[in-house]
Amino acid sequence: MFKKILATSIATIGLMMTVSISAAQANPTAMTWRVLGSPLPLGGKTYVLFGSDGGTNPYIGDTSINEYRSLLCIKKNPLLPAPLGLPPSYLTPGGSTAASWSGGSVLVIPNVQGTQLTSLAVANRICNVVGQIVRGTSGYRIAEFHDGTGFFAGWSFWTEAYDYINGLAQSPPARYWVYINSTPANPWP
Repeated sequence: MFKKILATSIATIGLMMTVSISAAQANPTAMTWRVLGSPLPLGGKTYVLFGSDGGTNPYIGDTSINEYRSLLCIKKNPLLPAPLGLPPSYLTPGGSTAASWSGGSVLVIPNVQGTQLTSLAVANRICNVVGQIVRGTSGYRIAEFHDGTGFFAGWSFWTEAYDYINGLAQSPPARYWVYINSTPANPWP
């Protein structure tokens, strides 16, 4: 009798795992961020804090890739110093440096369906091509969860942002496709 119960239990657990995997594959999700707080004007430029909020899931994703969201692109410049007057970064309870300076500027591309982002290379190519068209410069790529500075940067970063164009200002607050290099919470498989 014990062997029969054990076999039935194993079969049930196997079926539950199969159903869970199938459900996840049927509606894959990816991580999104939003603008945290108000833009900060400093020295004639505008700076924005992008990051995770209560709706963000950097482990399995939080937004169906069938949805349209803005794509957050960044162009990093190691020679771009943090502006004077930028709020200080802080350590999260897990020890990450959050709200740090990214060393870059962003470009936001509105209305990108997550299914269009089939790989990191494709996402980077979209950012770079639009950067060349809109800003006349190359070097843009999809923003990444750890793009800030400091010890194990993550969760949020400050960046230079141009005026409210190309999907930056939306109401209700927009969510942005952002990738993460350490978990599978990306639009691509």
